[in-house]
Amino acid sequence: MELRLTQKTGGYVVPVSKIRLHTSLKSAGILEWETPCRDIAPQNGDTVKFGEVFQGYVFRSEDDGRVKRAVCYDQIKYLLYRDTKEFTGKTAADILREIIRERELTAGEIADTGVVIPSYLCENQTLLSMVQGALEETEKVSGKEFVFFDRCGALCLLDAAAMETQTALDGSAQMTGFSKSSDIEETFTRFKLLQEDKRSGFRRVMEAENGGDREKWGVLQYFERVDHSWNQAQVQARLQALQDSYGKERQALEVKGVGDFSCLAGRAVFCRLPEEDAARRYLIEESVITGQGDVFRMTLKLREV
Repeated sequence: MELRLTQKTGGYVVPVSKIRLHTSLKSAGILEWETPCRDIAPQNGDTVKFGEVFQGYVFRSEDDGRVKRAVCYDQIKYLLYRDTKEFTGKTAADILREIIRERELTAGEIADTGVVIPSYLCENQTLLSMVQGALEETEKVSGKEFVFFDRCGALCLLDAAAMETQTALDGSAQMTGFSKSSDIEETFTRFKLLQEDKRSGFRRVMEAENGGDREKWGVLQYFERVDHSWNQAQVQARLQALQDSYGKERQALEVKGVGDFSCLAGRAVFCRLPEEDAARRYLIEESVITGQGDVFRMTLKLREV
């Protein structure tokens, strides 16, 4: 796969001796590479493109006299800086588009998230936290999960359930090891919503509970104040969406295997473990691919969707 470095003086194909690509849904993608070529000098701000899987910018360069190294970040790096913003009557997709436009970044496919957030104040937060918070609010209302990532130089927002799945990992062929886990650290067995208007004296509490899970795990309560103007059907829909998203065990899987550059954070894959008869669909939350020459290894953190 070709690595191309673009500088003000022109573009160069860089012969790389080592490479490491780290992508995560929680942060910016990072490409680290080194080259023995003495004729190429990466400078901060240079554009780097690695095949059709990564495009970003040099943020650090090193030279130890033997090899030259560079650390590059994708566009999400520009969303890791803090600001204070207030949004009114906007969807998460609207908020993302506004931030992309303001920071002069490149947008890709951005799905319609549907849920209008009446008022959303973000004080001293990173821009990425603002986007993620809007997506969390959307999921609480609609029960839909949306995935935000940089697709080789284009910021994309996709519906997790509707994402195309082209890659399949087979336990007997591509995996060298795996580790499964389940947790209830962010799971709730009881959901309690409060509506209150102190001026009129209106107060209403609505609850939902999964009795079977409460018997197993105890009372894990979620509490939230919601807008007093919502009708009963709206509050009930919120409760149902919360139960759908947060009322179950979280199933996770870590896989080690042969490097596949289609396996980046934000993508969906089918994975079949050695002892399983059928493949399951997972979302890649984090991916690390390392190697040199034509030999690559990867570690993936997956969540079943």
